[in-house]
Amino acid sequence: MIDMDPRTIASVVAAGLTIAMPAQAMAQDETGEVAGLQRQVEELKAREAAALERVDELEARLSKVEAFASRFDGLEPIGVDEAVTMRGRYVAPQAHAMPPDRPLAYFQQNEQASQGLGTGPAGGSETEGEDRKSPAPTEVVEAVTEQRQGHFGRRFGIDFGLGYSHFSNARINLDGFLALDTIFLGTISIDKATSDIFTLDPTISVGLSDKFVIDANIPYLVRSTNFQSGGAGGNASGLVEDTVHDDGLGDINIGASYRLSRESANRPDLVLNARVKFPTGRDPYGIEFVDVPNSQGNLQVPRRLSTGTGVYSASIGLSALKTLDPMVVFASVNYYHNFERHFGDIDEAPGSQPGKVDVGDATQFGAGLAYALNDKSSISMSYSQRIVQRSRIKLDDQIFKRIVGSQGNVALVNLGGTFSLGENLTLITNVGIGLTDDSPDMAVSIRIPYRF
Repeated sequence: MIDMDPRTIASVVAAGLTIAMPAQAMAQDETGEVAGLQRQVEELKAREAAALERVDELEARLSKVEAFASRFDGLEPIGVDEAVTMRGRYVAPQAHAMPPDRPLAYFQQNEQASQGLGTGPAGGSETEGEDRKSPAPTEVVEAVTEQRQGHFGRRFGIDFGLGYSHFSNARINLDGFLALDTIFLGTISIDKATSDIFTLDPTISVGLSDKFVIDANIPYLVRSTNFQSGGAGGNASGLVEDTVHDDGLGDINIGASYRLSRESANRPDLVLNARVKFPTGRDPYGIEFVDVPNSQGNLQVPRRLSTGTGVYSASIGLSALKTLDPMVVFASVNYYHNFERHFGDIDEAPGSQPGKVDVGDATQFGAGLAYALNDKSSISMSYSQRIVQRSRIKLDDQIFKRIVGSQGNVALVNLGGTFSLGENLTLITNVGIGLTDDSPDMAVSIRIPYRF
């Protein structure tokens, strides 16, 4: 056994403790660093998991987008012509010249915006090159379009119409001969006839597609004609008159309209129209004339008045319309053909005189414009003219003969107004003024179409 000094032993123990304490501190530092690194690794793993989850979510959304886009493979993008037919009218981007005085242009732009006139380079806040849309067509513009072209895109519609026409005709009848080329020997009478016609003509229309519409019109007429004659009995001041009243169903007609092309930025709305009329009204042929009492044979009036033409007829036409907001311009041309028909009596003389009647064909054209005053009302002006060819008649076992003076030229100037009473209800008014002897002196109509 080795004897050691206590101080020596204390020195050895102190030296050992001195060597062990740094080693223990170092071990503790290494343990803390490892724990920190482990925490960082865990955080990185959590971020990676979140990133992978986000990637999976984006891939799922991309798959849905690709599946939806596959439905439109092969479709061309919407162009300017197609976009203009949408509810919001497309306006192609336009280049604007750079203003010479930018501060002044900016001030004017802000002033227009404050007054509600629009913003932007020329009254708009959009930058150059952006797609812009003008306001959707107003209710009254749509009403004018349906009035002229038809209610395409709607399934069913009812149109209640009421019309009034006034005709007047005066003539001088000479029954005698000229003596010495200067003196007339015989009787002179002055005849005048005024006629008032009231028409109730409801129309039912059905849209078979967005391009094809059919309609049926069923008119009912109430007629009143006053006949006057001066010079009765050889008395220059003698005046006699008589009035004939009648009413009845008119000629029922059926029509069809087919839209050839929709309105676009560069072309108008084109519609092809066709109509067939049936002789359901009372025909004007074979009506006997009777003498008016106390007229000494100077005035004869018909026993009844007609409510139809008495013949089948068909027409075909083309109408065009272009919207130049706030104005709408329109034009049309139509051709009417009347078919020959045989009647048991075609003459006003007593007794039956059977034969055929060939009513002259007619050509009609017209044009006009409507101007929108606001979203609910507009005024319109138009001109229409119908040129009627001569009619012919033929008694049995004879040849056709032309009826002298049966040709006609009917020209009207129309002034109207359209008022939107709701999304499906419209009030249409029109006053026509005759310009020729064959035209009515005046024609007034009121129509109230209702669309379902």
